[in-house]
Amino acid sequence: MPGSLDVALVVLFAAVWPLIDYFWIWPRHVRAVAAGVPGARSTAYTRMMIEEWTLTVAVVALTVWFARPLATLGIRSPQGWRLWLGLLLPAAYVALILQQSRALAGSETAQARLRTKLEPLRALIPHTPAEFRLFVPLSVTAGVCEELLFRGYLVWVLQTWIGLWPAAGVSMVLFGLAHAYQGGFGLRAFFAGVFLGLFALATGSIVPGMALHALVDLGSAWITYSALRSEGGAPQPNVAGAA
Repeated sequence: MPGSLDVALVVLFAAVWPLIDYFWIWPRHVRAVAAGVPGARSTAYTRMMIEEWTLTVAVVALTVWFARPLATLGIRSPQGWRLWLGLLLPAAYVALILQQSRALAGSETAQARLRTKLEPLRALIPHTPAEFRLFVPLSVTAGVCEELLFRGYLVWVLQTWIGLWPAAGVSMVLFGLAHAYQGGFGLRAFFAGVFLGLFALATGSIVPGMALHALVDLGSAWITYSALRSEGGAPQPNVAGAA
C-alpha cells in the first residue's frame, strides 16, 4: 500500500518537476544554446541524467525500505509469449532504424526535410560527436528511469485507488505532459508513452519497455544527428566506442 512518501514522490516527478522544466529549465537552456554557450547541450544531458537517476534511486530506496518486492515496480521476467513479444519488438525496431538510416543517407531531399522538421528540437538533439557520445548514456537513462518511474512506480501507486488500466492511462497522459517542453514533439512523446504503456501491460513487465525506450531514443538521436551532420559536416561519431 502506498504511503505519504510515495504520494509526495509521485507529485514531485509527475507534476512539480515537469512544470519547473517547462517554465524555467527548458527556456533557460534554449536561450543558452541560442547564445552559443559552450557545452550547453552536454550540460543539459548531464543534468537530465542526474535528475532521473536521483528520482529512480529514491523510488528504489523506498521499495527496499518498506520491503516491497521488485515486482511492485513492474520488474519481473516475462514468460512464454510475453517473453517473445518483449524480445521481438525491440529487435524489429533496430531493423527499422537501420533501414531508415540507410534510406536517409541516400536522399539529400529527405535529410533537408528532416532538418526543417527538427528545428524546434535543435536545442536538444546532439550536434557534435562529443554530444552524441553523451546522448548514448542519456538514452539508456531515459529508458531505465522513465519506464521505472512512469510505467512501474506511478502505475503501482495509482492503481491502489483507481485500478490497473485507469492508472496506466493516467501515466500515459502524465508522461506526455512531462515532455510538453518539446512543443509539438511532446505529442509524439504522449503517443510513445501510450505504446510503451500498452507494451508493459502486454508483457507484464517494464523490462522489455526499458530496452525498447532506450533504443527508440538512441535510434532517433542517430537519425537526427546524421541529418545535421550532413548539413554541417560534423565528423561521424564512433558508435561502437560510444556504446
